[in-house]
Amino acid sequence: MKKKVVVAMSGGVDSSVTAALLKKEGYEVVGVTLRLFAERKDAVKCCGGADSAASARASAQAIGIRHYFKSAQELFSKTVIDDFVSGYLAGSTPNPCVECNRHLKFSYLFDLARSMGADYLATGHYAVIKEERGEYGLYRGVDPLKDQSYFLYCLGKAQLDRLLFPLGGLTKKEVRRLAADFSLPTAAAPESNDICFVTEGNYDLYLKRTAGIKPRPGYILDASGKRIGRHNGFYNFTVGQRRGTGVYGGARLYVTEIRPETNEVVLGPLEAAHSPVFAMRDINWLVPPPAGEFKSAVQIRYRHKPAPCLVIPEAGGGALVRLAEPQFAVAPGQSAVFYGGDRVLGGGIIWPVKPAQ
Repeated sequence: MKKKVVVAMSGGVDSSVTAALLKKEGYEVVGVTLRLFAERKDAVKCCGGADSAASARASAQAIGIRHYFKSAQELFSKTVIDDFVSGYLAGSTPNPCVECNRHLKFSYLFDLARSMGADYLATGHYAVIKEERGEYGLYRGVDPLKDQSYFLYCLGKAQLDRLLFPLGGLTKKEVRRLAADFSLPTAAAPESNDICFVTEGNYDLYLKRTAGIKPRPGYILDASGKRIGRHNGFYNFTVGQRRGTGVYGGARLYVTEIRPETNEVVLGPLEAAHSPVFAMRDINWLVPPPAGEFKSAVQIRYRHKPAPCLVIPEAGGGALVRLAEPQFAVAPGQSAVFYGGDRVLGGGIIWPVKPAQ
């Protein structure tokens, strides 16, 4: 009997090729597209929007597989968009792609696939799952420019043997070539946005227009506490930012701290934007949880080169991370992911380190 697999079809080239490859390999393939946004004239042009849904349906028809739509607008709004807005209003820099994976693709959709009698859930992520001596692990994709393992640390360890990532061993160029070979309508589709629902690429505009956030004028300070400028809302800044601060002249200054409680933004020289230590919360381990401190390499944002560090686990699922060398722009709210070579060990959310430490 053929193994049944549900493929998360976003309407892009990656998920379309994923479905086509699995069908070619002999799986019974069913495509599912999640509707994440209400139908409206200004709807987003990406994953979860009307245009993407139509593209996913066209690809499914070209491949010759069954395809279904499932509404997840309320869940997406609550777990991803609300988290994004509240994160910025708390002075952090949230990572909505991780939360979408955590709550939508590998929770809601994973459970939906099982309810449909599927043996596996597959996505178009560029990552690899390997099995060694009965244990499954998550590893980097072979294409260093497309590797998405950083965004997948939130997977459940027990899920790994039920997930398929067919593109993990391919480069993007090879995927484009396969799309053309399969005559898929997505073969020339453009790359998706970094954050799908911020269609203008402007967080400030999105927070004002969609989330209804009002301007909150405040002061910009230097490291000594001197007022050197004004801003229209601390939520428009992120740690490590240099451009767009509104402070010009003299040495280059970077955002080193955001203080939502006083509506202040602090700027400092480049060295002040580097951190030797940071805290983490909500760590999810894809290996047996460590019994004590250990050395690792940590990636603090997408495309960041993992930095050697000492990880000191703390009660409550947190940890203190001491870096071998201070790293630039360690932003609260972003994800930090531990690697052992190419294997993902686990990850969590960056949190401001306690002053006493």
